[in-house]
This record gives sequence, structure tokens and C-alpha cells, in this order.
Amino acid sequence: MLFYIHEKLFSLEIVFLDILRISLVILVLALIVLVPIERSYAQTPRDVSIYLQIQVRDSNGALVSYMETHRITITDMAKLNLLLDQKSPIFEKSIITSGDQKFEVIKATDMETISSGTIVSQNMMSGTNGQYTIVLAVADHDGYPVVPGDKVTAYWTLVRAAL
Repeated sequence: MLFYIHEKLFSLEIVFLDILRISLVILVLALIVLVPIERSYAQTPRDVSIYLQIQVRDSNGALVSYMETHRITITDMAKLNLLLDQKSPIFEKSIITSGDQKFEVIKATDMETISSGTIVSQNMMSGTNGQYTIVLAVADHDGYPVVPGDKVTAYWTLVRAAL
């Protein structure tokens, strides 16, 4: 009798483990189907990778702050590419080759003289169509304090596959 009860418990344990395995497989398959997969930069030929360097100089020209960030959110990839496709004196464009793939490197410099003291923790790249301005990329960084007379220079470097 004791052997029979032990055998019953053992068979229930096997059934429980089988149910647990099946549940685990169903959970993994559900996660694969339901979780959105993010795009990688290699999937579409015109995705843009952006890097930003920022210099802050005081009114005497002395370097006050320097920072770099790659934490950049592109808010509208299509409009950013339209902006980058334009011929503009703002953009310095070149082509580089890595292996057998060509990349377009686009550099832009933005300089601003500060009129009031604040702390800046984001830099933005925007475009305008004459009627309205749209923010195309937002660079997040640790921030820097500025006072009136400081000059902030943002060096944007954008890289995308060349057509």
C-alpha cells in the first residue's frame, strides 16, 4: 500500500513537470510573438547614427566644459533624411569606406552665445519648412551650466549608409 501511494505521488510529479515544461514553452513562444523587436541600424540603408560633442567657452574664450554623447533620440527618421539629403553650407559631407560598404559622414556645427544663465541638459537638431520648425533629434547628456556671454558650440556627426 505504501509503495502504491509513493508510485502515485511519483506519477503526479511527472505530470506536474510535464505541465510546467509545456507552460514554459508556451510562455516563451508568446513572448517571441508579443514583444516588439527593435530595428537595428543595419536593417535599413538610410538609418542614421549620431554623435555629439559640446564645448562651452566663457566670454574670454577659456574652455569651461566639454562633453560627448551618443544618447540621441531621432524623432522623425524620414524628415531627418530629407534634411540631410539637401545641399546646404551647414553640412560638411564626405564618404568613407569600411570593408566593402560606403558610408556618408555629415558634420554640422551649431554655435550659440548665451544670453541668460541656466543649466542645459539637452541639445536638439531641428528643421524648418518655412511654416513651422520640427525637432528631428534630441541629444541627452549630463548637462552643463552656462552664464551670459558663454559660447556653446555643438559638433554634430551623423553617419549613414551611402547610396
